[in-house]
Amino acid sequence: MHERQDDITLELERIRLAVNPRLGGSITGLMIKGDSNDARSDRWAPVLRTMPAESESPSDAGSFVMAPWTNRIKDAQFSFDRQSHTLRSNNKDGSAIHGYARNAPWKITDRSPITARLVLDSRTCDPALVNYPFHFGAVQRFEIEPNAVEIELSITNLDAHPIPVGCGHHPYIHRHLFSDDDDLRITLDVDGRYPAAGCIPTGEPISDGVCAALGKGEPIGNPGLDDVFAGLGGMATFDWEASNTRMTMSCSSNLNHLVIFTPRGHSGAADEFVCVEPVTMVNDGFNRLAQGHQGTGVKLLAPNECLRTTMRLAFSSMK
Repeated sequence: MHERQDDITLELERIRLAVNPRLGGSITGLMIKGDSNDARSDRWAPVLRTMPAESESPSDAGSFVMAPWTNRIKDAQFSFDRQSHTLRSNNKDGSAIHGYARNAPWKITDRSPITARLVLDSRTCDPALVNYPFHFGAVQRFEIEPNAVEIELSITNLDAHPIPVGCGHHPYIHRHLFSDDDDLRITLDVDGRYPAAGCIPTGEPISDGVCAALGKGEPIGNPGLDDVFAGLGGMATFDWEASNTRMTMSCSSNLNHLVIFTPRGHSGAADEFVCVEPVTMVNDGFNRLAQGHQGTGVKLLAPNECLRTTMRLAFSSMK
């Protein structure tokens, strides 16, 4: 198979970020270099899953964007403004999953060695492929700093009437960095976890033992989670103690829902990657909004109104 030739790379001394505009503006790799005071100073380690060079699927990316909705829509159907809308199911459970933007080609509008701005206009996409009934635009802006990556993501209503939207990120984070002895610890505050069936919420979020463990920063272990949480406090920390590295994920206040996915292999062992996905809306949020639930995180945008979000990943030593 042929290797991709159209990734773009932003790089500084200790940060290397690769993005592919054509494949949903997805992150194909994020690497950090060892601390200058450390024996690993000449080594690079992948923070996010590295997309295989021959892959053309955003599902293999290190992180992909979810927009104009996030995670699952039950049975690929929802109601809005007293009208029913049917999407194409793209998941084995019959749901529509992860939005449309990750499957669309984005255009580069400007870039520098450390920045890139990508745009998407659904009106210019093949109508048969746009898995959403309304017109929207989206912008991603990436910027790297000596020890950080910042990603701005926005959605704009390009239709003539209000539309429901949501957005977020789906990063695959390595459990190990420079050392096989890493036991990844994740610390964050959430208000509660939604009871769910097949990842579709069945009630309101409840504070439970999983929430408490996340608040204490215990090793993530192998809990087999694929759950959505409410009330993200705006920050999460990821500690790779054996690698003496901490990543702080800081999110804008509207990224106040969170999906945590800890996949397992066929043997039941923990996969190398953990997904911690900051999003603006709960799973199946469009339907929950139509059912009268509060706190869904779904944003109703007036024509030309914009939903803006920011996620920042900052790296530091733990000692």
